[in-house]
Amino acid sequence: MATRKTTRLKKSKVENLFRHANGVYYVRARTNGKQVERSLQTTDYGLAVSLLPDALKNLRGAPLALGTETLGQAVEREAARDDADLKPSTQRYYRQLAKSINASLSVAIKAKPISKVTVAELRDWRDSFAAKASRTRHNGALALLRRVWNRAIERREAAVNPVDALKRLKPEERQWYPPTKEEFARLVESIRTQNKSHSEAAAMTVEFLAYTGLRISEALSITWGDIRDGHIVRRIAKNDEVRKIPLVPAAQDLLMRMRASCLECAPKNAVMPLRSPRIALERACKRLGFDHLRVHDLRHIFATRCLESGVDFPTLANWLGHKDGGILAAKVYGHLVPDHSSKQAARVIV
Repeated sequence: MATRKTTRLKKSKVENLFRHANGVYYVRARTNGKQVERSLQTTDYGLAVSLLPDALKNLRGAPLALGTETLGQAVEREAARDDADLKPSTQRYYRQLAKSINASLSVAIKAKPISKVTVAELRDWRDSFAAKASRTRHNGALALLRRVWNRAIERREAAVNPVDALKRLKPEERQWYPPTKEEFARLVESIRTQNKSHSEAAAMTVEFLAYTGLRISEALSITWGDIRDGHIVRRIAKNDEVRKIPLVPAAQDLLMRMRASCLECAPKNAVMPLRSPRIALERACKRLGFDHLRVHDLRHIFATRCLESGVDFPTLANWLGHKDGGILAAKVYGHLVPDHSSKQAARVIV
């Protein structure tokens, strides 16, 4: 716990416990005639109260015993740790999961030294968490907790990883059916005609995602300088590979409209006119009585239109950035194009 001088602390109901303006709790005490304070590195009041006794001892000169990091602290620390082996999107996901995990843990277990947490306690927590979260989120939470204990084992604060006793849940397969071309056109027009300052930008953002198949995290990094010779050219920093995504006619038309709409189109400027069209998309679906669409579903719309137009699975997989040659694309989108197999068979000449 690093020492930090600050005057922006307010007293809590507990002696020696203070809350910073940013929500983080601090312990403050007088030692050797000086007032000293240290961050408890948590915004959770219950956890801060449980950490206070040991923090006071440490602050007044008594060393903490080895292996007394609590589960709540360990989860926060692992999620906040910069890991070169993880993609930035995975690190952001783990930070979100850490908040969900700590919010769902009981105060007693969260404040328990990580070496003392039992498999039975984790199983009780898991059962409660799985009842409210999706199976994918449940599996992500287990992955983060497994990393937490692996780190504790490396520091010799734990001997075994109790998370290994908990099994992942098989994700539910979602058979998704996209809006028709006519319905998508109505959706975009509904967003565009809301007469708000950002309506046109939101509509263009929805189109850009649906016409390129980019994940929103990828799309946000695309600049006008990445648009070259009818392609979007992305260099993937993690493995220094280059991914080229062809611009379908609808995407080319959209980019011409965007260039003509007084947008900043210098090579270093971002192409996306809005960071996320989520709210506009949700409201448009509600107005039109359509099924709920997530921003990520715009990527599915692109994939579906490609398959309906005769693009084969390996080519689509390459455009989407998959590395499996089309196995995942066939699994996810195969039910949407039942005549795709027949079309491919008709091309075979024996």
